[in-house]
Amino acid sequence: MQSLLHPDKFSNKSDTEKEISAEYSSLVNKAYNTLQTPIKRALHLLSLNNETISEDNKSDNPEFLMEMMELNEEIDAADTPDKLKSLQQTNAKMLNKCSDEISHHFKDNNIAKAKEAIIRMKYYTTIMRRINDLMREKGIVD
Repeated sequence: MQSLLHPDKFSNKSDTEKEISAEYSSLVNKAYNTLQTPIKRALHLLSLNNETISEDNKSDNPEFLMEMMELNEEIDAADTPDKLKSLQQTNAKMLNKCSDEISHHFKDNNIAKAKEAIIRMKYYTTIMRRINDLMREKGIVD
């Protein structure tokens, strides 16, 4: 779609056609970004079911919250590139697991369970960002 709508294809067209092209091209880029990012995709699917997750919406599962606290402590204690990479790989597996769960729950039309899985995914996404930022700060590359 982007190849059809890209503004460069409309350089010899009217100003109205250029504006429409730019607007639609922007929408296609936004949609692509949403579909390519698992957490954004999950939140969009949730919104299609008239549900949202506010920024202050937290997990109420004490075991999960304890797991997140322990994971953050492991990240703090990670003093070698191998430990950080291991944490990154483990976290990536958890993100994939959440993604699979979310997909399953949406297929079963179990929006409440999908919402719970999305909240967990938000935590793991934050953990992944933290790990990646720490690796970048330490100059660790794959």
